Amino acid sequence: MSALLEGRQRKALAASYFAFYAILGLMVPYLSLYLDHLGFNSAQIGWMLAILFATRMIAPNIWAALSDRLGTPVRIIRAGALLAAFTYLGLFVAKEFLVLAVVMGIYTFFWNAILAQLEVVTLTTLADRPQDYGGLRSFGSVGYIVLVVGAGWWFGLRGPADLPWVGLVLFLALLGASMALTEVAPRVRNEAETDIPFMSQLLQRPVLLFLLAAMLMQGSHGPFYTFYVLYLRGLGLGESTAGILVAVGVLAEIGIFLLAPRLLGRFSVRTLMALCCVMTSLRWVLTDAAGTSVLGHGVAQLLHAFSFGLAHACGIQFVHRNFSAAHQGKAQALYASVSFGLGGAIGAYISGQLWHNGAGASLTWTLAAVAAASALVALLLMGREQDGRRR
Repeated sequence: MSALLEGRQRKALAASYFAFYAILGLMVPYLSLYLDHLGFNSAQIGWMLAILFATRMIAPNIWAALSDRLGTPVRIIRAGALLAAFTYLGLFVAKEFLVLAVVMGIYTFFWNAILAQLEVVTLTTLADRPQDYGGLRSFGSVGYIVLVVGAGWWFGLRGPADLPWVGLVLFLALLGASMALTEVAPRVRNEAETDIPFMSQLLQRPVLLFLLAAMLMQGSHGPFYTFYVLYLRGLGLGESTAGILVAVGVLAEIGIFLLAPRLLGRFSVRTLMALCCVMTSLRWVLTDAAGTSVLGHGVAQLLHAFSFGLAHACGIQFVHRNFSAAHQGKAQALYASVSFGLGGAIGAYISGQLWHNGAGASLTWTLAAVAAASALVALLLMGREQDGRRR
């Protein structure tokens, strides 16, 4: 790829990350607010968020298998964006629980086809400079911030009834960005590496333990993704304040993404991920203890740099280093499905069962902290120097 084409590709990737995570910035904090507006209870809200995450267990793997067979990840991204935008229209008419659950399942199935393939295109484009991933991915964080703050302000003024319209605009933006992407041929490192079966690479003890740790880490985010805005509103803090607090966390995430190349070059993925587990556990303890203190919640949100930002960078790099070029699509999809999919769905479901309209908040945050600490145990069982870097 020429320098000019690579420059255009990077801009298209940045725009795609921006739009994808802007949608996430709308849905994760505010979907529960919208569902509460429709009259759903905590358990029903937990189920809906679990559906959003559960499709990430299935969709990425199905679409990755198709992408690996066709060798066209950009086409998968475009198809996912188009079909997601079309099926998302059902959100305008679905008001009953079962109907809305079906709509959620369908449009998120297509939406969740996108990210793993976007990661593959990004890492293939970057070729010998995978450490530049953090800089490109930070555009997703910017998109998340813009929507979290903007939507928080807007919903604070008008209520959450406009959420479907905001989401439609974002899905159309994602479709437009995907049309600017260019297919990039993967660099096959050598024939011997290509011939290594996918399952042989997957069923390595360090790989399985790392995936378990990633699942527990994301599962610990269940109460945050499902109820954080409602939690703050119950404490007397409005949607605008909630949006700003979430944005503080994502700003910290951007900062850590910019530092990630140097950190990953100096420390092992295992060491950095272990640090993330400790900080994540501390984050949920602080979230529970902060009460009505905006400063306390702000400090807890700064730890988002570790609980999501650095942890995600570690996950992407671990998969990139431990699977051959021929299996990158399946491997990134598996990572997404196990961590964000299975972990996120379990976390959202359990949170919904324990939350009890806020009465079970303290117990839920405590279990989240325990889940993050359990991820640390899985990492310690991996052993040293399992990712190609020394401590």
